[in-house]
Amino acid sequence: MARFRRYCLIILWSGSTIPGVACLRHVPATGPITAPVAIRTYVDLRPGWRIRVVTPILRSGKYVPEFKETSPSAGPTELAAGDDFIGYETSYYRVLPGTQSGVSIEFMSSTLTLGGKETQKPRPVLQLFQMPKTARFVRLVFLTRVSDADHNQAILAAAELADLDRMTEEVESDPVTTCQSRESRYCEWVPEGIAVRAEKVDPANRKDWIPAS
Repeated sequence: MARFRRYCLIILWSGSTIPGVACLRHVPATGPITAPVAIRTYVDLRPGWRIRVVTPILRSGKYVPEFKETSPSAGPTELAAGDDFIGYETSYYRVLPGTQSGVSIEFMSSTLTLGGKETQKPRPVLQLFQMPKTARFVRLVFLTRVSDADHNQAILAAAELADLDRMTEEVESDPVTTCQSRESRYCEWVPEGIAVRAEKVDPANRKDWIPAS
């Protein structure tokens, strides 16, 4: 079981190749905090890409596992998930061309891994990308606020690219209150601990997928 837990930890951290995709532990900021300071990066989804979502499965129902340091008899100190962690789920979404322009998102598959055993599921534990049909442009936004250890990721979508840009600026300036869905605008925070990564086909090897940017 210890080997399985270390393997899951590597998978969850693989999303960190995109800044702010997964924040598996929270380190309190030091010093006085006057106002949130946001550094924004984002990825606009494109047809032909896919989205990989890795969700930790915990007995508590939360998404952020606690890790403990272990000291093997030989080798460096390692991190292992605590007793609350029982497995993880890997889900994929397909990015398709939109009806007229832009993109649409379609759920592909979900695999639950418990105790090293994989089980196919008809739907993920947490369904993301529940956007209105009018949304044609979809963006993954990564925010770093207050300190480098405080990360948030949001899914934004809109019918017009200009509106999507305005939404991004609003969420950047006021992440607490401006991430709201209304009419043709969609904004959803990805719960902390869940890793969402956009991927594209590797041009050097068409059978592999690499992080999209």
